[in-house]
Order: sequence, then structure tokens, then C-alpha cells
Amino acid sequence: MKKISIKTIAFCTAVTLLSSCIEETFPTDVASTEQVAKSTTALEALANATAAHMNAYNILNSTSAGATDYGYPAIMTSRDVMCNDFPVSKTGYDYFNNPWGSTNYLGNYTYQQIIWYFYYRLINNAHSTIRTVDPEEATEAAKQYLGSSLAYRALAYLELSCMFEYKHTGVSSLDSKAAADKIYGLTVPIITENISEEEAKNNPRAPFYKMYRFILNDLDKAEEYLAGFTRKARNTPDLTVVYGLKARTWLEIATRFRLYPDDLSTQMSHESDAELQDLVPLGVTSAEGCYAKALEYARKAINSGAYSPLTEDQWHNTTSGFNKSDSQMSWMLGIIIGTNSINSNYKNFIGNISPETTFGVANYKYNTYRMISKSLFDQIPDGDWRKVTWIAPEDAGKAPSAKYHTLLSDENWAKTPAYTGFKFRPGSGEMDTYKIGAATDIPVMRIEEMYFIEAEALAFTQGMEAGVSALESFMNQYRYTDGSYECGQLAGIEEFMDKLIVQKRIEFWGEGIIYFDYKRLEMQIVRGYKGTNHVASQRFNSILGYVAPWLNIYITETENRINDSVINNPDPTMAIKLWSE
Repeated sequence: MKKISIKTIAFCTAVTLLSSCIEETFPTDVASTEQVAKSTTALEALANATAAHMNAYNILNSTSAGATDYGYPAIMTSRDVMCNDFPVSKTGYDYFNNPWGSTNYLGNYTYQQIIWYFYYRLINNAHSTIRTVDPEEATEAAKQYLGSSLAYRALAYLELSCMFEYKHTGVSSLDSKAAADKIYGLTVPIITENISEEEAKNNPRAPFYKMYRFILNDLDKAEEYLAGFTRKARNTPDLTVVYGLKARTWLEIATRFRLYPDDLSTQMSHESDAELQDLVPLGVTSAEGCYAKALEYARKAINSGAYSPLTEDQWHNTTSGFNKSDSQMSWMLGIIIGTNSINSNYKNFIGNISPETTFGVANYKYNTYRMISKSLFDQIPDGDWRKVTWIAPEDAGKAPSAKYHTLLSDENWAKTPAYTGFKFRPGSGEMDTYKIGAATDIPVMRIEEMYFIEAEALAFTQGMEAGVSALESFMNQYRYTDGSYECGQLAGIEEFMDKLIVQKRIEFWGEGIIYFDYKRLEMQIVRGYKGTNHVASQRFNSILGYVAPWLNIYITETENRINDSVINNPDPTMAIKLWSE
């Protein structure tokens, strides 16, 4: 067979927004599509390009938001900044203050474009494999690369849908405009591997009832193609990752149908639509049935035996804590970043979150420390070994006691403010050389999330007591040193959910996960309160019972100009007034 060569080429396409030339990895013209489909080496290169895009650097080549343009890790941080528990000590070098912390510049700015472009380019990268492999004629190896690409596409559409769908905010001017524009229930445009340029120019936002089926259709195929697949590294989705994505998707669907039964009726009324016949129907008639699906797939991931929750030693390890996917058996999917992918001493994940570096900004040089919120920290008892991830206020300004785990000297520890987080360690414990210290793996999905999904789904299928039992069992087995965790007397299932989400907020601090819970559960964001450690310019409290306006992300107007059928969300800039004492 003729050797297949792979190179990076630039091309312009309506399928990825028509706005600019995009660098992608494709086989050169020395090989036909058929030859590529038969070449394991070529297909592996295409699949690796999709995984590598998770760490895409400077995709917009823009100076206005360039410091936050380093791929999925920056989007993770953006999502956490939008919520309750990720305050910063000072904003002078906080690249995420605008727009996500201050809720300013939330309209047509490059910050939003980074998110939109990142995901659609991830989708387009996945398409390079999806359009190449014909599953009817493919080898088992080719099907496996196809399955991994379908999983990445499903992840992209699930997260895009959650982030850009407009949900009620309680702000009348925004909600009334959304109603007038008829955007409730709309997600994002679906771009398939075979879409034409003309179709891309007239491609409306997909309604939720179509998007759910599209995502699950991809995951059903991925589940089939990845059976028996053994991956080389944890940045490639395998069958267990598909289980995890299905658990996430079904939990999202279940919550929607529980809170909005009319949406369930809408979903069911469209099950037989002719235009959706290529997509497998959801086949559910109740929110409880959706929770049962979430429970089923979360348990499948757990029962795979491939993972175990992080231990106390693994969590607090000063050289490998939250930076090594191959040594931490809880990671289901991660981003693997090599030294050649680190292009800046501050434009990287570790440089913006780890206080144990001299590069980046989250350190004593620039005083842009990332902290846990006081309100959440106050809910962590001493029996929870995760508590020493953050500096207790009574220990700030002193040399670290034996209970803490740190690379810092006593002098630099004493400079670090209360509540600063030490969860993410520089690679190999290298504090000074950014090419090494910032070259870390970053978690995208951990098995612990499946335990939380299981507890929530149990509560809504088998009763609150079953959910309580699952949560207490997980906490006492894996997170408490003295077995003292208990939910206590609960007035109802919503109070149980509050308990569960508190633990999820602690567990996934800094991982960009909790944003999706805030939005699907319509949880209030509260940054302004007596004693808060949020800086004054970020003390916003959303309206109880509604989604915070800034969680409804604005679609870039570049897409509006190119795609005639896209109707945008209302601009949520400063829609809520700052809290003051």
C-alpha cells in the first residue's frame, strides 16, 4: 500500500463558521479517502488530532482575549469563574475577570468567540475521521477510531447545548426578549460531517428534542464501535467514557423533564417527525425513566472495574496531584499536554490556577490566587481530608503546619492568602520552568462524577433514602477519615440535592464541571454576602429559582452574519446589580 503522509493544511469552510481559515490535520493528496480509511496509521493520526485540539492554543490569534485562548482548560476555568466557588485574590492579572467574573463584556466579544470556535473546530476535527470511515466496510481498528471521534462530537454538542441554550433568568427584560424572539428550547446549530455550504448558511439552532436524539445517536454508535477497544492513553474516549457521557446526557434530560413536564410532552410529540427518522427516538415517557438511564450508565462506568476514586495520598501528592492521568486511576478522560504544547509562561492552565509556581499569575508575584469561596469552605468539616486542599483562614500568614502538603517555602506559603487552593500541582513538581511545570494532564471526566450521578438518579427513581445511602456511602468510604458524614434530617428531596451539590462543588473545584449543575438545576449563584471573599467587582447574586443571566452565553455575531437562521440570546451584560453591604 502507498504510504499515507499526514500534514497540517489550511482551508476555509462554511461548515466551521466561514469566518476564517482553519488549520486542520488531514491526509495529503497522495492518498485517497479509501486509502486513508484502510490505513490504521492515518486514522490514528486523524483521531490524535481531535484529542490534541482539546489543548488548542491561540485559535483566534486575537490580542483582546488572547490570554484565555488556550483550549478546553481555559473554558473549564471560565465556567468555574461564572459560578460561586472560584474567587480570585485580586483582579489586576485575572484574565478571566472580564467577562466571566465581572459579568461585563458578555455580548459580542472575543471571549465568547473562543468558546464557540473551539467547540465547532473540535467537531470539525472529529468529522475528518467520521466522514472517512464507512462502518459497513471498516476494519475493527477503523471502527474504534470512528467511535472515539463520535464520542468527542457528542461531548462537544452536549456542552455547547448546555452553555448556549437560553434559560429563564428572572430578569424581565431578558426573558421577555427571549420569548419575543422565540428562542426558548433552542440549543445550537447542528453541523454534520456531510453538511453543504448552502445548508450551513441557513442552519437554525436545533430544538432540544432534536439535539438530545442527535447526541445519543452518536453515543449509541460509539458504544457499538468501541466494544473491546483498549486505548493507548486516556485522552482517547473508550467504552467507559461513552458510558460517562451517556450518564451526563441522561441526567441533563431527566432534570429538564422533571422541572418542565411540558418539555417531555414536546419531546414525545416529535418522536415520529419525518425529519428525525435517521435518529433513534429517546423512547422514554417520564423523567423517572431518564433518571433510570442515567443510573444505568453511571453504574456501568463504575462496574467496568477500570477506575477507583482518588485516594487522599493521590489527591495531595505534591508532584503528581491532578496532573498525571496514567497514575491516577479515577480519570476516565483527560487532556495530555506535552512540553512542545506549552507556548507561554502565563497562557496555560497551571499558570492560572497553581500557587506553587513562579511562572503564570496565580502566585505571590502577581497575587492572582485562585481560592474556594468562604461560604463553601465553611461547610467542610475537619473529618473531610479534602479540606486541607485550601488554606484555612486561621492558618494564613504562617508557616504551613504538618496537615498541609506544599512545594512552597515557609516564606512564600506565608504570603499566600486564606482559602487559596493547592489542588493542581505543577508537572513533576517543577515550580520555575514553565515548559515542564505547565506540561500536565488535566481531568475532563473522573469516576467520582459517576458516583454523584448515581446518588442523584437513585433519589429520583428509588426514593430519597436510596440517594442518601449512596451519597453517605461514597463520602465515608472515599472522602472522610472518620466515617462521620451524614445527610441528617431532610425535609425533602430538594434538601438532599443541596447536600449532594455541596459535595460535588467541593469535589470538582477547578474542573469546570459544576457549571452544568448550576444551569440544569437552576441554582442561585451567591457571591455577595457578609464576610465574602469575592472581590467587590464580582459580588453578584442571581435571582433565586432562576438561572444566572451570565450562564446563558451569547452567540458570536460572526455566526449571525454568516448563518442567516441563527437567532441570538439577549446580551446578559451586567443584567444583575452588584451586591453591597
